[in-house]
Amino acid sequence: MNGFYLFGLIVALVLFVVTLIMIPIQYRYIKAMDEERRKNVSQGKMFEDMPVQEQVLHHNAQSNPLIIPANIIAHILYKMRNKGDGKG
Repeated sequence: MNGFYLFGLIVALVLFVVTLIMIPIQYRYIKAMDEERRKNVSQGKMFEDMPVQEQVLHHNAQSNPLIIPANIIAHILYKMRNKGDGKG
């Protein structure tokens, strides 16, 4: 087995596991952000009221390249589950 092939397989497996772990976490995050949006508070006001720790978590949750696939999958699942009830 070629060393590069094995390395690529390990990297793909790690990314797959990270994605599986992060999907439920990102789903809850998207759900909480949607509930905040429904309170009719502007996004700027919401971020002004947010503590610095939450701002950092928000930035990491949206921009970390390792969890972009989990973000996309969680977003699709959230939209599918909330399509029929007028929330999504």
